[in-house]
Amino acid sequence: MHPLRQTVDRQQTVVLVHGLASLPFVMAPLAKSLGGHYENVVNWTYPSLWSRIEWHAATLVGLLKRLDGETSDEENSDGEVHLITHSMGGIIARLALAQYLPRRIGRFVMIAPPNRGSPVARRLAPWLGGLCPPLHQLTDHEASFVCTLPPPSLCELGIIAAQGDFMVLEHSTRLGCERDHIVLPGLHSSVLWQRETAEQVRHFIEHGKFRRTTNRL
Repeated sequence: MHPLRQTVDRQQTVVLVHGLASLPFVMAPLAKSLGGHYENVVNWTYPSLWSRIEWHAATLVGLLKRLDGETSDEENSDGEVHLITHSMGGIIARLALAQYLPRRIGRFVMIAPPNRGSPVARRLAPWLGGLCPPLHQLTDHEASFVCTLPPPSLCELGIIAAQGDFMVLEHSTRLGCERDHIVLPGLHSSVLWQRETAEQVRHFIEHGKFRRTTNRL
C-alpha cells in the first residue's frame, strides 16, 4: 500500500472553491496534497467571470445539500464537510453558508479572501464591470457588496493571507470573527502552490488553528 494511503480519512470531505478568473487547475496542487489525507476531495468549479456572486453561491448551496445528504444524488455520511477557498471563492462560500448551513459542516479555511474588498477590483470595475459583474461587488468601497456582507456565524474559521499580495491586502483579508489568521509567503495565486500552505490548511482542518513555529514567532 502507498504510505500516504495509510492515513487517508474516508469520512471527511474537503471542498475546494477557486476564485475569480480561475479554473480548477489552480487549486490542483492543493487538492492533490489534501487527497493524500482525505479520500473525498471535491475541486469545484463555476463560470466565475460572467455572473454575480449570488448566482455562484446558489450553485454552491446545491452541492452542499447533496454532500449533506439532502438529495438522493449523494449518500449520507457521518463525516464532516470542510471548505477551502481562494479569493472570491471565500465570498461565495460565505454567502452560501448564510443561505444553507450543512448539518455536516466542519471547518472553513479562506486563502487570500477579499473580505474587505480589493483595490484592484475598484480600479478595474469602471472599465470591465459590465462584462464581469463580480468586479463591482468586490471593490473596497465601504458600501460595496462584499464590505456590507454580515460576518459568518461559523466559528471554525481560519484565514490565510499572502505576504506579497497586492490584489488583496493583508488587512482586507480579516473579518474579526475568525478563530485564527496567518500570513504566509507568496503572491495572490502562488500562495496556493506552496507546500506550507497545504500543511497549514490540513493543520487547521485537524486542530482548528494554524501551526505556529518558534522561528515564525
